[in-house]
Amino acid sequence: MSDSPARRERGLSARELELAAEELAPLLRSAVVVDVAKIVDSDDLVVILEQAGKKRFLHIALGQDRARVATTARRFSRDDFQRGPQADALQKRLRDARLTGVVPAPLERRVEFEFAATTGPLRLCVELFSARGLWALCERDGTVLEISRPVETAVRKLKAGSRYAPPPARAEAGKDQSTRFSPPVLAAIDAHYLPLDAARAQHELRESLQLAGTRAQARLQKKVEGLREQLSMADRSSQLRAEADLLLAYLHAIPRGAESIEVDDPLGSGTRVIELDPAVPARAAAEARYDKARRLDEGRAISAQRLLEAEELLAKLQVLTHTIAATQDSDELALRALESQLRECGAIPRAKAEPTARAGKRNAKSNPYGENLRKFTSAEGYDILVGRDNQQNDRLSLRIAKGNDLWLHVGGGRPGSHVVVRLQKGKTASLETLLDAGTLAVHFSKARGERSIDVVYTFAKHVRKPKGLPAGAVVPSQTKTITVRLDDARLRRLLSGTDEDT
Repeated sequence: MSDSPARRERGLSARELELAAEELAPLLRSAVVVDVAKIVDSDDLVVILEQAGKKRFLHIALGQDRARVATTARRFSRDDFQRGPQADALQKRLRDARLTGVVPAPLERRVEFEFAATTGPLRLCVELFSARGLWALCERDGTVLEISRPVETAVRKLKAGSRYAPPPARAEAGKDQSTRFSPPVLAAIDAHYLPLDAARAQHELRESLQLAGTRAQARLQKKVEGLREQLSMADRSSQLRAEADLLLAYLHAIPRGAESIEVDDPLGSGTRVIELDPAVPARAAAEARYDKARRLDEGRAISAQRLLEAEELLAKLQVLTHTIAATQDSDELALRALESQLRECGAIPRAKAEPTARAGKRNAKSNPYGENLRKFTSAEGYDILVGRDNQQNDRLSLRIAKGNDLWLHVGGGRPGSHVVVRLQKGKTASLETLLDAGTLAVHFSKARGERSIDVVYTFAKHVRKPKGLPAGAVVPSQTKTITVRLDDARLRRLLSGTDEDT
């Protein structure tokens, strides 16, 4: 069983908020706003203020059991901050503003921060009551510029552009004058809530991992069922060929426009009825059956391999999800390791790396195709591009490759990189170039090291990706096959012409 969140806590009371404001007022008087940001997945604000060269972090936390306003020792990373139009607007309005006052509402869980901004006086009104709390940045006259969430109740309506007004004071407001914190209360408040925030974050992390694993299992189960259905359809290829054979054998006896034909069944006693399209000639119907049977046979090996991979991944996800359920909230290292494994399984999207300006210039110069592709040169001087992973395989085959470029992939349904030979308009690849590219297709596949292996090839314009296929999976048509035999000298020549680490 996992840990549950900490015992039921409560946010600052009216008295505790008043004590916090009394300490904040002299501490932050005349401090200048350096930055302001929203915390990811919450309505919390962090206001970074600087005074006499010293920075202080003001944390405005909303939510019934964690609501507070206090300086904090926590140091946030850039990943903790939410970006977007509202965050940008807050920064623009409050940056370089000077804090002039901290005013608590008597006997209420409400406080206002007063700023002198370049555009005029501003007020940040903070409410700690209700389940979600509220903050609103207002002009001097109360016009709301930015608000954590719109409010529409029987007593008031608040949104950007409206006038801020607090709700009527409740009769029981201010009755609780007790406090859990001794001076200095700001440090005591921060020390009390920081471990609670950490425990909550750990619990939410485990819950999110559990949900991601469960959803990924459901998606993968559907994929497995679909692939099994595809394989069952592939078994019809022999029936289609038998029907095509019979149509050609009885071609002379099939009248034009016939909807069906009944012929002797060569595989058993009795007859067989073959349905026909009256608008399609019998010979064309036979050729269509041969073509469909060939496609089913070609797809069988790919579907079988994809089914095997999907079943293995499903089994792995089932183990991971069970492990997450048994992991304690407090075991952060274990949860982060499980998060990494879920990401490798595709249950969690991979974080997008932000390329530096220097890296971007280097890649643009070294690779004119805008990707960090493996790049080789054939004996004839043609560029041969090889994908590094499933996502890059998709981009290489479907975006980078031109229609008349040559596309290759190791045969037999084996996993491997997509390979593209860049051909000039009107040019064709010789057998030497074809063998160069085929050698690379084998080398960067699960068939590496085998003495002889078939490689399929076609023009890039004949490679498509039907909706629903995973990254790296495509469907080529009009393919041909070349048998590539291991040639160490050829492979050394190709690899020596690149800085690729093999």
